[in-house]
Amino acid sequence: MNQKTKIKNLIFDIGGVVVLSKKVNFEKFDKKWSLPKGTVKEIIASCFEKMSLDKNFNLKKFFAKNFSHFLSFRQYQKVTNELFKRERVNKSLIHWIRKKKNKYTICLLTNNTAILKRLLKKKFKIYNNFDYIFNSAEIGLSKPDPKFFKYVLKKLKAKPKDCLFIDNNSRNIATAKNLGFFTIIFTTNKNFFRKILTFNLR
Repeated sequence: MNQKTKIKNLIFDIGGVVVLSKKVNFEKFDKKWSLPKGTVKEIIASCFEKMSLDKNFNLKKFFAKNFSHFLSFRQYQKVTNELFKRERVNKSLIHWIRKKKNKYTICLLTNNTAILKRLLKKKFKIYNNFDYIFNSAEIGLSKPDPKFFKYVLKKLKAKPKDCLFIDNNSRNIATAKNLGFFTIIFTTNKNFFRKILTFNLR
């Protein structure tokens, strides 16, 4: 496969791709706080989903209304703090991205929260590696909604065949592929670097 003359934009997911994280054992919190199995994980997922679609979302009010009968907000923060501590930058991938920075438009396409920009600047220190950051909380669209991908194309003034999309979620990959994007499903660095060779990028 030789897409050397076509691909102009490299578009990366963040979680599980650019930023890696060791899994958290949510069930230990369920047991510790005498909650039904899966409760804490469901609460975390529900809150993140809401935060990732509205930059003005009020987490404390949402939590108090929906989950305060399960655990306190301080307990919720304890879990999220553990999640944050387990995150680390995928240094090998960032090093590769830096080498491509002047040859391609480098983008992030992510379902994330309003604090993302601050995290990329202050915690991970990788903000300047990207030309565009398409964040669901800022835009009001989320993957795998095709509208989110079309929004990206419009902003980049690009066609799907101009773009290579890398994500670790098969649903997101399927949407992008159906729209005509070139895609790589991310599993490991080793697998990514093997697959990327087939595109013969500059």
